[in-house]
Amino acid sequence: MPLGALVLLVVTGACSVLPESEPVQLLDPQLPAPAGVREGVSWSLNIARPEADPVRDSTRVLVRTGTGQLQVHASARWVAAAPELFRTLLVRHLRDAGLVGQVATGAGGLDRTLALDLRRFELTETPGDGLEAEIRVEGRLYDNASAGLLARRLFQGRQPALSSRPDQTLSAFEDALGEVIPALADWVTAQERTAPAQ
Repeated sequence: MPLGALVLLVVTGACSVLPESEPVQLLDPQLPAPAGVREGVSWSLNIARPEADPVRDSTRVLVRTGTGQLQVHASARWVAAAPELFRTLLVRHLRDAGLVGQVATGAGGLDRTLALDLRRFELTETPGDGLEAEIRVEGRLYDNASAGLLARRLFQGRQPALSSRPDQTLSAFEDALGEVIPALADWVTAQERTAPAQ
């Protein structure tokens, strides 16, 4: 899978009181383009900003140790807070694949709303000193006319990381996102392919 952009942040100056440290790299995960545009559903979809706890609602790349403690990656950050990053990739996938007639974020007057709860978005240590990118998100699809819950489901993705280097971290997360986002998109569009009754 192609790697997304790695943007190197380097601040230079003639004089600095800050100690020298390893430059922070911004990780910008990308998904491959869908194989082809399919016939999408006719109803419109609003995707709410995913819920997340304060630790995950940030640009920090988290690492879960074997003892369950969360640490912050010293030399990598996401280009946007994890909930925003996830939603942007999902919206792009739905649009590029032609799965929904209209998809928007934070918009009113649409047929349905997808609420998301981002529960895991981190590198996790595995037995034997391994690492894997772990994503866990719950999806809840609502009919906006009745405010009724149409369906809910938990999605999980785990993909190995060769190391904690920023480029290897990015590659593992792209693989995990490439597992979770298409499955979530297919599930959303499989929920009744006709518009809700008015």
